[in-house]
Formats: sequence, structure tokens, C-alpha cells
Amino acid sequence: MNLKNKFTILEQVKKGLTEILLLVFILSGTVLYAGNNKHFNIDPINKERTSLQQSEDYKLYQNFPNPFNPVTKISYKISREGTVTLKVYNLVGQVVGTLVNEKQNAGTYEVDFDASELTSGVYLYKLQINGFTSVKRMTVIK
Repeated sequence: MNLKNKFTILEQVKKGLTEILLLVFILSGTVLYAGNNKHFNIDPINKERTSLQQSEDYKLYQNFPNPFNPVTKISYKISREGTVTLKVYNLVGQVVGTLVNEKQNAGTYEVDFDASELTSGVYLYKLQINGFTSVKRMTVIK
């Protein structure tokens, strides 16, 4: 087997693994692993931190209420200063809202998310700071 064939097989395995993991997420509703696509930038083979690992430094909480119509609160805790991004995605991976994109000091924060312009369905929200990433899901009901 030559090097090109080995590379092709590895890419097929990575693609299949991603599709299986994403399917597990969609069916179970639990973030066991946050897939490998261009919107989440997570490589299932070389990933150092998965969403199964807990961090004492950062925490993304489940939104409340959930399900909601049309407004919900999203809270998170950071223990070190850094540039925080908090974005909302549809299940296709498109950004439907950017809630936070700024440098913040250590502390606990709460952000209101208004989904009045969105259709009913499941959406993902992702917190990123200092190399940490956490993704949770929320449901809009109209």
C-alpha cells in the first residue's frame, strides 16, 4: 500500500468518525464530542481537550429556560482574563448570532439571547476563551 492510499484511508476514517459522532450528538442531545467541521475547528484524532474533560477554569452553563420562546439566558464562568467569544449556530453550522466577542476579566457572566427572528428548532451555542471550547444545545419553541 503506498502513502497516497494510506492518506486516503485515514481521511475516510476521520470523515466517518465525525459523521458517527455528530449523529450521536443529534440523536442523544448530549455533547459527547463536538464534531469535526469547519465551523467548530475540532480534529477528532489530534484533539487535546474534548468536551468530556472538565475544566476548573471555565464553565458554560445550560441556558435557562430551555426550551424557550423567545428569550433565554446563557451564563458562563471564566477564572482568567481573556478574549471571550460566545456564538449561536444552527445545526448546519451557520452562525446565527454573536452574543459576546470581547476581552473580559475573570468572573461569572450572563447574556440574554433573543431568538424572535429564528424558527423553531435546535441551536448550538459555543463559548471559546484561551484555548477552551464548550458547546451546548438549546431549543426554540414558537
